[in-house]
Amino acid sequence: MPDRASILPDFQALILCGPGLSLNTFTSTPEEFPKALVPIANRPMVWYPLDWCYRMNISRISLITPPSSRKAIEDALSRNPDLTSLPHPRPDIIAPENLSQNTGTAEILRLPEVQAAISGHFLILPCDLLAALPGESLIEAWLVQAAGIVGSSALPGGLGVWIPTKGEYAVKGEETNFLITAQPTQPTVTPAPNSLRPSISQVVCSSTTDTLHDITDSKHCFPIRHGLLRKHGRIRILSTTRDAHIYLFPYWILDFLNRNPAFESIGEDIVGWWAKATWQDGLVPKLGLDRILDPSSLTPSNNSMKST
Repeated sequence: MPDRASILPDFQALILCGPGLSLNTFTSTPEEFPKALVPIANRPMVWYPLDWCYRMNISRISLITPPSSRKAIEDALSRNPDLTSLPHPRPDIIAPENLSQNTGTAEILRLPEVQAAISGHFLILPCDLLAALPGESLIEAWLVQAAGIVGSSALPGGLGVWIPTKGEYAVKGEETNFLITAQPTQPTVTPAPNSLRPSISQVVCSSTTDTLHDITDSKHCFPIRHGLLRKHGRIRILSTTRDAHIYLFPYWILDFLNRNPAFESIGEDIVGWWAKATWQDGLVPKLGLDRILDPSSLTPSNNSMKST
């Protein structure tokens, strides 16, 4: 029987290493001490997503950082004992010339240096990822739920992670996202014990709570389109989840991004418009999805965005 790693798809990982504006006490000089190198439990922050990737046998890893932080990260990768003890090959460093502190996450994926580095399905990860979730479970869930059963001719969809902000570890005032989800079409394959598949929903609307508040303030309500209810008779509206900024994307998403130059954010623009296109009339041709995907295969089971 083949081992578990041999049947997983060949993903590559992009780790976004921003300057850390929210940690300005520590990262006031990102050219010397970027966010990715802030210590957590005596290890550089970026060690955790790197270790997470290596544990699920992803070795094609790129760290995307502003040019001002490149030298500090290069030095850490070659000298820091925690980073030098990680498996080979070492991650590549991509420092696009036009990457600044204000560049949106979707705009980062549009930069020529980043697009040249992507050759297949890929993960987007933040440099501050500390995940107890096994990465292999996430990819296996994508393989069955979003990519379709082996042998399907439909192009694969995507998978993202949103986490609850209520409960024992809730942080007062923590930023949240607004999601509407529906029950996805279930594959015939029975979930394995401890599978993530029972926790997966289809995203049909993704936005920030700030956008939600703008809509409700101006309209004094949140309007639900009839098209959404015709497509999905049962939906869940969530306002206490937070985007973990973990995304599994198919390679064709770059074409989708390039056809929509107004997209700035992954969570609100790429995921948000993609989710709406699965049910809102007229969006498929407007967004160029009809030229990317076979219209007959644009179904919630294969070409939609899933969440867990």
